[in-house]
Amino acid sequence: MKLTRFFSVFVIVVALAIPSPATAQGKGPNPYSQIVRVEPFESVREYNPGNSLELNAAAASGCKGYTLGVNGYSIVGIKVWSYSWTIDWCYNGSTITSLSKYRTVWANYGWSFKGDIADNHSGGVGSTSYWHYAQGDFCFIETYTCVTHSYPWVNQTVYGNGNQTGSAGGN
Repeated sequence: MKLTRFFSVFVIVVALAIPSPATAQGKGPNPYSQIVRVEPFESVREYNPGNSLELNAAAASGCKGYTLGVNGYSIVGIKVWSYSWTIDWCYNGSTITSLSKYRTVWANYGWSFKGDIADNHSGGVGSTSYWHYAQGDFCFIETYTCVTHSYPWVNQTVYGNGNQTGSAGGN
């Protein structure tokens, strides 16, 4: 009985001490392949559209840019992708008078951006608000298929009084 227990423990210890072929060749799991943290970010800027006739002298009017996005970080804490949308809008205190939006993406360390898998909106010019939701698809090492995916999303609303709100996340 003691010999069997000793032999079992010996085999387990030896098995744990022998590196796998991938580890022995320095090819362990890729530290960039897993997204362990997503971190939302946002910024709001005011801007002057130039000599626009859209703006009147009322203090409640103006133009802003609202950027909302998410950064994805690997298991070793390196930023491996970024996904954001910016809404530029002008307002007169109650309604939106002009509007545009654009997406910004960045990917590195084996990640690539495949496109948006959702892009919805409502409201806009002449309305009291504009809502926009989008979700992107990042792919890690694409051959015939992706090793893994990550799906960040942003949910933004801007208002005719100059306010904005939003949330962002993903995996």
